[in-house]
Amino acid sequence: MLYNTTIKNVNNSEYNNVKMEELIVKKKGISLITLVITIIVVIILAAAVILTLNNNNPVENAKEATFRSDVTSIHEQLNLYALNELAKNNGTFDMTTMNGKVSDYIPGVTQYDSELKVEQGKLVYTGSDTKRAQMVEEIVGKTSTVEVGGLKYNKPNLSYLPSATTKAVKWDASNVESEMEITAADKDSSWYDYANKKWANIYTNNNGNKAYWVWIPRYAYKIDNPHTTTAEKINIKFLSGTSNVASDGSSIEGYTVHPAFTFGETQLSGIWVAKYEASSSEPNKVDSSGYTGGGNTTDLQVRVLPDVYSWRNIAIGNMQTVSMNMTSNNGSVGTDSNTDTHQMKNIEWGAVAYLCQSIYGEEPWNNPYGDWTAGSYKLKTGYAGESKDSGALKEGHANLSKYNTVNGVKASTTGNITGVYDMSGGAWEYTASLIDNGSSNIGFGKSGHIQNYKVKDEYKKYYDIYTPGEEEKEGGAYYGPGGVTLWNSGNAESQNIIRKRITAAIYQNFKSRKGEALWETTNGHSYYGRYTAGTGDWQWLQDTERDSASGSQLARGWNSDYMLVGHAYLPWFVRGGDVYNGSGAGVFASNSDNGNANASGGFRPVLIVGDTL
Repeated sequence: MLYNTTIKNVNNSEYNNVKMEELIVKKKGISLITLVITIIVVIILAAAVILTLNNNNPVENAKEATFRSDVTSIHEQLNLYALNELAKNNGTFDMTTMNGKVSDYIPGVTQYDSELKVEQGKLVYTGSDTKRAQMVEEIVGKTSTVEVGGLKYNKPNLSYLPSATTKAVKWDASNVESEMEITAADKDSSWYDYANKKWANIYTNNNGNKAYWVWIPRYAYKIDNPHTTTAEKINIKFLSGTSNVASDGSSIEGYTVHPAFTFGETQLSGIWVAKYEASSSEPNKVDSSGYTGGGNTTDLQVRVLPDVYSWRNIAIGNMQTVSMNMTSNNGSVGTDSNTDTHQMKNIEWGAVAYLCQSIYGEEPWNNPYGDWTAGSYKLKTGYAGESKDSGALKEGHANLSKYNTVNGVKASTTGNITGVYDMSGGAWEYTASLIDNGSSNIGFGKSGHIQNYKVKDEYKKYYDIYTPGEEEKEGGAYYGPGGVTLWNSGNAESQNIIRKRITAAIYQNFKSRKGEALWETTNGHSYYGRYTAGTGDWQWLQDTERDSASGSQLARGWNSDYMLVGHAYLPWFVRGGDVYNGSGAGVFASNSDNGNANASGGFRPVLIVGDTL
C-alpha cells in the first residue's frame, strides 16, 4: 500500500516528501532488523559448524549410528545367507559366487542398493561419502579373512585398540622382537602365518603397564575319539568373520563351533589371550605373607611379560577385578570403548588348548621355574627346562631356559616364540569357573561380582558356571540310612563314597559342555578323600577304598595330564599344573581350589574387541 500510494500521488511533492521520509525511516528499521536477524543466523550457523567439527552434531551422529547399525545387520545377514546356502548344498557353497545388490540376498532391504553391493561374498561401499566408506571398512574389514600360507582365517582384530599404545609384534628367525604400527599391521600379514604355527602377537602399553597378547582366530573343531586318555590331533576349521561358515567354504558338519567365540550374546571373530601368566606392576614385591609377585590386592595393575615373577597369593575375586581394570585409564589397554578384559574362563583356556593340539600348534613343555628362597615362593614366566616334563628347578639352575632361547620356545603352544607360554607348569592358573553349589568358599570370588555365593546376573558372561549333582548341598551330602554327612569326621570309607558320588555327578555334567578340555580329553576323574580310616591323611583317589600302602591314584587325561574334580569345599577351577607336577601338568590338566589367595595360584587375562562390548 505504501508504494501504491506514493505512485498515485507522484505529482504532490509535499505528500511525496512526507511519504518518502516515512519510507526511509521504515527502510532504516527494516535494515536494523535484518542486521540483527543476520547476526543471529550467523551465530547459529557458527554453532552448527563448531558442533560438526567437534563431532557432537546430534543429527549427524544419529544418521551415522543408524548407518553403522544397518551395515552391521546387513553384514550379519549376508553371513547367515551364506550359512544357509552351505547347509542346503551339503557344504559345497562357494561364498565368492555372491555378487550383486544387497537386496538380491536380503529381500526388502533396498535403501542401500545405491551405495552398497556384494563382491565375491564381501560387502563393499560404492558411494562417495568417505566417512561411510570408512565405517563399512571398519565393520567388514575387521572380521574379514586373509589367506596366508594357503590357509584362510580371520585376520587379527585390531579395531578399537588405541594406536598410540598398541603395537603389532614381529619376531625374526633369531627370536628378536620388532614392532609395527597397528594401522600398517592391519594391511600386512607378514607378522603371522597360522599354517606354519606362527600366531599373531601384539602388545598394549599404557601408563607403563605392558601386556603381550596372542590372537586365537574363530574356529570350529572335531575330536574323532573323545572321552579317552589317548591324545589325538584335533581337527580345526577356521570360520569367516563372526559367522559359522568355514573360511575355505567347506562344510562344518560334525564340527562344533568353539564356545569361546561367543561372549554373552556377542559373536567374536577371535580372542586375544595373555601370552604369559599375569604379573603385577610390582612383580618383585614381597607381600605380608612373604610371597613374591604382587599379593592379595587390587591396587596394582596387571602386566603380561616374560622373565618376571608371576602374580600369585591373590584371591580369585581380586583376580577378576584387576583383569577388568586393564581397560581403565591406568590399565594396559587404557580404554573400555568397545574393548573388554577379564579373567580367563575354562572355555577360553580350552580354545588355546585345542588349537595347540591341532596341526597349527604344539604341546608345550613345562615351565619348571620354581623356588623357595628366603620365604618367598618365586615362579617366573616364560621358561622351559631340559625336557618336556621337567619338575621344579631353582632360581639360577643351569637347565632353566628363557622364552627366547632354543629350549625356551618349546614352552609355548606353537613350539616357537609366537605361541602362548606358561600353560603347562608355572603356577596353577585360576579360571573364572566354578561349581554352583552354594559353597561359602565362592565368597572368595566377591569384589562386586558375587552375591550370596552366586554370580550376579550381569556378570554371568564372565564366568563358566557348572551344575553340581543333585545330592550336593551346602553343608554336605548324605549317605546311608544313618545320615552320615560329607563333612563329619566319621568313617573314611563312607565319606569317600559320598565324595566320589558327588564328584562323579559333576564330572558327568561336563559331558554336555564342549571345548573346555575336560570331558572330551579324559575318561575319568579323581576326587579328594581320606585314604586311611581314623587318620588325617588325604589324597586324590579314584576308588573308595584306599590304604597307606596303595596311596593316591590320580586320574589322567590326554598327554598324561591330571583330571581332578572339586566339590563344595573346592568349587573353583585351576588349570595347567604347577612347577611340581611334572608329567601331570599340561594344557589338559584340571584341578580345584577354594578360591583363596595361595602361593601357587596365578591367573591369565583375555582381551576382546567388538562393536557391542
